[in-house]
Amino acid sequence: MKYVKTGALFLVLIMCLTIVGTQASAHPPGFMNLKYEENNLKILIVHFSISPFGSHYIYKLDIEVNGEPVESELYEQQQRFMFLFYNFEIVAEPGDEITATAFCSLFGQKEKSITI
Repeated sequence: MKYVKTGALFLVLIMCLTIVGTQASAHPPGFMNLKYEENNLKILIVHFSISPFGSHYIYKLDIEVNGEPVESELYEQQQRFMFLFYNFEIVAEPGDEITATAFCSLFGQKEKSITI
């Protein structure tokens, strides 16, 4: 009986530490690169996530041209565990500033701008 209680307590402790560790590892996207060619905006985001419950991912991507919102996409999961590639059809003129903001479902965001 003593071993059953000790084993159960140990199992609960391990589960608690695992759950806390998953939340503590939450972080904003680490890197973002924007490339614009012929009305096509290509976005590369590096966001490492191996969350076993699918709770840590890029959930939203907003795009603005000269401070005006032009695109907003919501996501329910992260397809790859690290490198994410997105393409958007965006019309911009020379001199326009395009800003993309990626939001992590658990913590933070990353913003990057380029001028055409």
